[in-house]
Amino acid sequence: MRTITIFAAAAAALISTMGMAAEPAQQTFTRDGHTYVYTQTQRQDGRTVIEGREVGSNSRFRLLVNGNRVTGHANGFPVAFRANPVATTVASAN
Repeated sequence: MRTITIFAAAAAALISTMGMAAEPAQQTFTRDGHTYVYTQTQRQDGRTVIEGREVGSNSRFRLLVNGNRVTGHANGFPVAFRANPVATTVASAN
């Protein structure tokens, strides 16, 4: 449950930093004292893949963002949640 909470809370930050770079740049964020590194890849179909790991524990995650819906796996567990619609709108405007 902690993993889902972390990713749900961080979804707005991840989505608001989405870019269209051909080569995904490694980015980081810290939440509740845990640091994560990740890359984002924009797919041809408009969805975004976010892949990364938690620094220190190396627990991995792979998320697929489709509009405001996020699905994927975190530390071997399936996750699914809705991202903040305001963050999705801001990301679309950039």
